[in-house]
Amino acid sequence: MRLMKILCYFFCCFLSLSVYAFSTTQKKSQSHDYHHYTLKNGLEVVILPNNKAPVVYHSLWYKVGSGDSPQGKTGLAHFLEHLMFKGTEQFPNDTFKRTVNDLGGEQNANTSWDRTVYYVTIAKEHLPLILSMEADRMQHLVLTESIVDKEKDVVLQERRSVVDARPEACLMEAANHTFFWEHPYGKPIIGYEEDIRQYTKDDALRFYQTWYAPNNAILVIAGDVDIATLKPLIQQFYGPLKNKAVPARHWQGEPQHRGVNTKVEIRDPQIGGVFFQRIYTAPNFRTKGLQAEATVTLLQQMLGDDTFGRLSQSLVQQQKLAQIANTQYVGYFYDPYSLTVTATPTNTNDLFLLEASVESEIRRFMENGASPEELKIAKEQANYHFQYRQDSIQGLAYLVGESLSVGYTLKDLDEWPNIIQAVTADEVKIAAKNIFSKGPSVTAYGYPVAQK
Repeated sequence: MRLMKILCYFFCCFLSLSVYAFSTTQKKSQSHDYHHYTLKNGLEVVILPNNKAPVVYHSLWYKVGSGDSPQGKTGLAHFLEHLMFKGTEQFPNDTFKRTVNDLGGEQNANTSWDRTVYYVTIAKEHLPLILSMEADRMQHLVLTESIVDKEKDVVLQERRSVVDARPEACLMEAANHTFFWEHPYGKPIIGYEEDIRQYTKDDALRFYQTWYAPNNAILVIAGDVDIATLKPLIQQFYGPLKNKAVPARHWQGEPQHRGVNTKVEIRDPQIGGVFFQRIYTAPNFRTKGLQAEATVTLLQQMLGDDTFGRLSQSLVQQQKLAQIANTQYVGYFYDPYSLTVTATPTNTNDLFLLEASVESEIRRFMENGASPEELKIAKEQANYHFQYRQDSIQGLAYLVGESLSVGYTLKDLDEWPNIIQAVTADEVKIAAKNIFSKGPSVTAYGYPVAQK
């Protein structure tokens, strides 16, 4: 289980204004009410009322991530995420963290290749203070060389503990770099050690001043709120912020690998067990549309679900060849990412037998497709997972913010269950052939000892 947790972790690695001043949409989705509008300075706002408990979840999503870090400065977006907690003139030093903690709230942040998010869960009566502090640090961050140098040590230690001290993580970093030759997804979100050591205060401030602006952000607030009261508060704190000319995202496209299939491996006594992981190129909504993404979602469900998937039923439950045999696919990236197959053998000597058996099951699926019952179960599971993500105010707000930050619309989220239902067995079969038979792929092998 430790090995699986590590693999999954690194796969998914890492106020006052009148209403007329807004472009406003009030709508009821299939499951939720929401209020969606944009301030004059370009800040996109989504309010998701939910009065089940007297708490609110405030999240601010910036449409910039580690993929936007300058050449030779990998991980700079993640480094800035750390620095955003270092204070402003109005709220100096660790005031933000200390205030949230003293009020009994929870706060954190994280960075992906595509976006950066800062979030707080707190009692509803403290929301105005959170709005004030979060809006202030959007444009008034104060940094010194001393602050930057100290935080570099913190991030270096984070890299050592999360990546360098874990052989599986080192292998996944190498596999990812092998899979993406040119695209930013091939570089680690946390950055390379050599680059982290070279960060300067000017690097951080230049990145901050380039990307952190209301017209490059999405504010998502969920919980026990009154829209008529909240909108003036949002305007009071966020409305005066100045927008700016944010550069367009120009990422290096990935060249054709022309069917190249690459293998990488690591041998280390600290690895939890023998395993292999194979990464395939897979489309997403921005390249092929929501229907294509829904189709791949169901493909991975039918092949790789831990209970109902073909790989698990055949190799884990029936043949007892594997402890784990599943797949992972995440479509909500800005650019296409991957579909990944992971398997660990029951007997360490059976790794290549297991690999051949996985390939055999995939070929069988490509040839015969899915049964009506498999497709029905996959659709039920896909919609269950989609609804489960919305089961809490944090989960719903996170789904909305993460989706909007990479280009989805609220309409896309409303229509997702219907799009899933419309996928046919033939479409899934075609998607399987396009992904598995054309390549390219990268296979990563992990061995707990230096064995042949």
